[in-house]
Amino acid sequence: MKKLKAVKELKVERPPRAVVSEKEALKRMKEFSKRKERFLATARTGQS
Repeated sequence: MKKLKAVKELKVERPPRAVVSEKEALKRMKEFSKRKERFLATARTGQS
């Protein structure tokens, strides 16, 4: 049986925040409900 190596600590870093124009922000806000529904449907079925 092989000896297991010690697990190193992982750092989770968020990507830098994107700078979005006013028009793009409004567009994303309007499309959020569609994306939210797809996300919830995927989460419910357990697909990745």
